[in-house]
Amino acid sequence: MTNAQKWISIFLGLFIFLLIITYATEPNENDDYVYTAENQTEISGETIYVDMQCANCHGNDLKGTEQGPALLNLAENWTKTELVNFLRNPDDFGSERLKKLKEKFPKSFMPSYNDIETKKLGKLAEYLLEK
Repeated sequence: MTNAQKWISIFLGLFIFLLIITYATEPNENDDYVYTAENQTEISGETIYVDMQCANCHGNDLKGTEQGPALLNLAENWTKTELVNFLRNPDDFGSERLKKLKEKFPKSFMPSYNDIETKKLGKLAEYLLEK
């Protein structure tokens, strides 16, 4: 075998090896599950609350923690539409009640959920307003 044939064999072997690695490490289409009309099952507000990690600041029992206020009896001050809008962009709400909460929890912040679909935020709002 000549030197040229050896080099071609090495490059061909490397090419095949890299091709196999590329296909073996390619993300599976099921890795990032996307809800579509065909595969969407009814998801509960409580599941959304847990998935969005709200319990980290507001507690599993919604009674609040050192990082965030309690989320009980929200229906006294919020409508579903207001709560969904608040979740989309909390910084747009400047009520006195919210300013006092920001003072009480200065090291915490309420994240914006602009990227979450409205239906999902609506389910979360319904769940919170029922508590």
